[in-house]
Amino acid sequence: MERVGERRRRARGAGGGRLLSEARTTILDLSGAEELCTEPSPLERVRRAYAGLEPGHRLEVRTPIAEHAFAVRAWSRKHGVTIVVDERNGADHRIVLAHDGAPAAGEVAHSGA
Repeated sequence: MERVGERRRRARGAGGGRLLSEARTTILDLSGAEELCTEPSPLERVRRAYAGLEPGHRLEVRTPIAEHAFAVRAWSRKHGVTIVVDERNGADHRIVLAHDGAPAAGEVAHSGA
């Protein structure tokens, strides 16, 4: 088993890509949105948070509601968003989305102005 520091040194020395721990991650906790009818909807909150990410950053979505996790997965597939982590710990779901620089379908690209 290797430690995080060892992995980071090896990745830098070997020309490896960015590690999950090095990418800036925004956490979106949907545990308070226990009803599917809340405003804005949980999926709309995910969409807005993803649209606000800079390229190379990640969005970590946490929810105890299986329907929210399902909707995030389906939205990600539909819009070509990469899911880096998709795990369940008991009733809690954790999904990490990576922003690769291209806007998700239906999103407006960030301008440099």
